[in-house]
Amino acid sequence: MHPTKLTPVLALVLIAAVALAQYPYERPEPLVVPGKKPITLYGNCYPNACNGTLMPDHWPFGGTPPQALVAIGSPAFADYYSLTNQLRYLNVVLNPPVNRWFAGPIIPGNITTGLGNLATGIGIGFTALGEFAATLSNGVGGGLALARYNTTTKDLNVTETWTTNRFDYINPADWLNGWTLSANLTIIDETRPKYYWIFLHAFAVYSNRTHAGGGRGVALSLTTGTNRTQLKYPPSQWRLLPFNSTSDIKPLRIVYDSPRLLIATGGVYKKVDLSILDPDLLGAYVEISVNFTLIFPKAWPYAIVYYNYSLTASIASKLLPYPMHLNRTAFSIRFEIDQVNGAPAAGTYNATIFTLTSCGGMDYTLLHATPYDKNFGNITMFAAAYPAATEFTPRNLRKLIPYKHYNFDIVLPTGYKRATLKSEGGQEGNIPFVILQWSSGELDPKEYTSVAGSPVTYKGGVMFVYGYAYNVTKWAASNKPDPYIQALIERTVLHLPRLTPAQCLTQCTATVGTCGAKFNFKVGVAGSMADPTDVLALGYVANVVGSGPWYGLDIAPGAFQNLYRGSSDTGMSNFVNRTYFGGLPVVLAKLRNRFPFFYDNYYRFAFSKTFMVNIERVVGGYAAFTVGGPVVNMLTRYTQDFAWYAPFIHDYKTAPFPFAFNRNYVACSSCIGSLFTTVWNTARLFTADDAWPPDTKKVTKGYAIISTAVDPNGTVILQVWGANAQDTYFAGKLLNDQSNRFRDAPAYIIKFTYNYATPHFVTAEVYELSTIDPPKLMGTFCLVRVGNDVKFK
Repeated sequence: MHPTKLTPVLALVLIAAVALAQYPYERPEPLVVPGKKPITLYGNCYPNACNGTLMPDHWPFGGTPPQALVAIGSPAFADYYSLTNQLRYLNVVLNPPVNRWFAGPIIPGNITTGLGNLATGIGIGFTALGEFAATLSNGVGGGLALARYNTTTKDLNVTETWTTNRFDYINPADWLNGWTLSANLTIIDETRPKYYWIFLHAFAVYSNRTHAGGGRGVALSLTTGTNRTQLKYPPSQWRLLPFNSTSDIKPLRIVYDSPRLLIATGGVYKKVDLSILDPDLLGAYVEISVNFTLIFPKAWPYAIVYYNYSLTASIASKLLPYPMHLNRTAFSIRFEIDQVNGAPAAGTYNATIFTLTSCGGMDYTLLHATPYDKNFGNITMFAAAYPAATEFTPRNLRKLIPYKHYNFDIVLPTGYKRATLKSEGGQEGNIPFVILQWSSGELDPKEYTSVAGSPVTYKGGVMFVYGYAYNVTKWAASNKPDPYIQALIERTVLHLPRLTPAQCLTQCTATVGTCGAKFNFKVGVAGSMADPTDVLALGYVANVVGSGPWYGLDIAPGAFQNLYRGSSDTGMSNFVNRTYFGGLPVVLAKLRNRFPFFYDNYYRFAFSKTFMVNIERVVGGYAAFTVGGPVVNMLTRYTQDFAWYAPFIHDYKTAPFPFAFNRNYVACSSCIGSLFTTVWNTARLFTADDAWPPDTKKVTKGYAIISTAVDPNGTVILQVWGANAQDTYFAGKLLNDQSNRFRDAPAYIIKFTYNYATPHFVTAEVYELSTIDPPKLMGTFCLVRVGNDVKFK
């Protein structure tokens, strides 16, 4: 059976799809269009995502339906080597033997069996509006599902974790997943006097229980009065403006899609003329913007979305001489988590929202849910959000769906926090209706009042993580977060390792670590195909790392011969079958028995379990540093798929022989050759126009990165490289000269300016960033004479 062929034995759950008979309430409005159900769950959406337009009847507003994608994670194809190594990095200690927890089939009722994080990923669906559910026009559907690799059949099961294979019950009109952005505004005409109270909800929640795909648009309400007393919310009269698929919804752009990482961007922008509510408001506008960056690190069991939202109030005309006040805003993420495809398994045993402080001191929100069938209490759907939600509930149907039946009453009251089903009057077996909300509170009128020609804008952002895992504790009974899931969020998403350079007065070996854990460097790596200048840079980095590590190569020695011979495989082949590759450490694994040996059928590289005499190892609890760019250093190329906050974007079609790839690496044409920052939708492209050898007759620009990443094996990687050999060299030199300035963040991007008409011809602007902090300027450094030396200062 082909490894990408899906078996629908236990099929995916699309978000919030549920059998009608199991709803604990009647349908509030007639079902107009139930929507076509998916024909295939996930299709062959690996190693690259399937993408296209939505199913036509999932877009009832005319025009071409928006775009969407469906994708499957990499661990489903046995991408892990050893979960024991991962646990060592995560600092999760299980009662021995560990293989009791992570091997074997599921035995109903026994939580200590079948915990298959060793070979488990997820599948996702996602729309151009930022919703985690989709059915493409060709019938391929996806939402959020567990994807587990079958080591016997070498096949993939996208598994309905609530133990049913029935998805024929589900109407897409009942799929509920997405976001809302609400605002309360006031316009005051003091001359009459007359007060205009405006309520606004922008939303994309897929459906509205009436029409498949009908849960998208902007709802507006206007009430007027002659005194300052605001009328009671919610009003009963609303006007609905659907999103226009051409003018309001941005294209779903796939920035990068490899076997281990998917990055896509999109969003919604709509400008509303308030005169549609009252002609007297001609010249008053509200602009709604919600942008997202979807990051699917396929080797981890979660997907990440950065939502940036803004709401602008604008009195654009001098003919409207009175002010508009932006009083309050609220952004929310909302979804059902019953995850049910059929009636027999409807409901959830427990859904709990935890408010936590991370090991790095950041407050965030973490949701756990496990199915009502307690035989499967070893499966947890989780969601995390940073910053922590100001309001939340695991079960509030009346607030969940933006529709007229409930007068669009969708905003939770300020400070509303309900952590459990029981706290909302629910019980075991209920279907949770989750709302995570971020409210602004009352805004300062001095800062958020628009007069003619002076718009005001409120901005916010949420980092949202959505996934599945096999829990390692009975968290529902203990009412405590599962330590594996908590560590997964805190040590691979919110916080990444930082460098502590060697200081020989105290320690002569550098470390990298996070949340109090420290990992020693085991090996430093140069690319076998790299320029000799990269080896010089390796020396600078080695000086920062200090004593202790080995020095090795990414792949078998001799690959440089292939580079210059153009087609011969003798350079690498001469070493591959020799004992210990001829006696030199090689850190990447030999994955096939034919040239070029070091990548698998999906064009993926992997660490070798050992790199010297079958004893020395870097995976699991150790660190490596790699110098030289991803075009010529395959360890650096491997690292890009785990450095998802600022990866190098390339399709590698023009890379040197023998590692030029003609498939499986997709990149947007305008992004190729750049560093792309994903954090908080900065979408900044760091590009270079310098070359190697350099053009010394003009001013040129280059870039480099110094950052860490961690793979699912628990291996920490420090990468130092630039757009070409010159940039790599000076990145190493800068790190050597200013090592103590590179210890406060997991990532630094350097913009070089070369002006050979000046004596000290290179200047470096350094930007630091993390997964929760967008790029910001850390400092500018120049080469200057220091005594008898020349250093970056």
